[in-house]
Amino acid sequence: MTYNKDSKIILTDCDGVVLWWEQAFHEWMQSRGHVKLYSNTYSLHEHYEGLSAEQAMRDIIEFNGSSWMLSLPAFRDARVGVARLVEAGYKFHAITAMGTDPYAKELRQMNLDRLFGHDVFVDLTVVPLNGDKRAALEPYRGSGLPWVEDSSSHATDGFNMGLDVYLMDHLYNQDDVWGTKRVSCWSDICNFILDSD
Repeated sequence: MTYNKDSKIILTDCDGVVLWWEQAFHEWMQSRGHVKLYSNTYSLHEHYEGLSAEQAMRDIIEFNGSSWMLSLPAFRDARVGVARLVEAGYKFHAITAMGTDPYAKELRQMNLDRLFGHDVFVDLTVVPLNGDKRAALEPYRGSGLPWVEDSSSHATDGFNMGLDVYLMDHLYNQDDVWGTKRVSCWSDICNFILDSD
């Protein structure tokens, strides 16, 4: 299939964009006895004293395969913003670095359907944790479709592939990312996209 700006598709990451994965992960870690330190880094092991990067990765994998994935809350105003865009005729393709366990992917789809409705997230592509999303974005190269991300590196990849990139503002991504629109919520995204229709 060939995609272009008229395709009425929005490409989006999930965690830190439409789902508040980090909040749920920290609650899960606290339930296991970990004490969260203040941190504005993307590296989750730096949020907990004495937690190695290897153990943090094991914890993330375990969390992503747990029933907690069925009840991740929506991120900021994502439910309202996504609903406005659906009403305008848009569908969503999610590309998320959460690991490739098929059961975890199924839990993610169920959570998206629960929060946003069936037939909203019509495509869900998962890549390995800390994985590269360029192969998943390749079918959309040069399309100019919206790409919503919270990772500066994935946002840059999308821009270099000819996508219309929106970087969701977080403490951990305050570096300047050339060619992206920095947004703080889905209302901002709606204003950009719906004003240009």
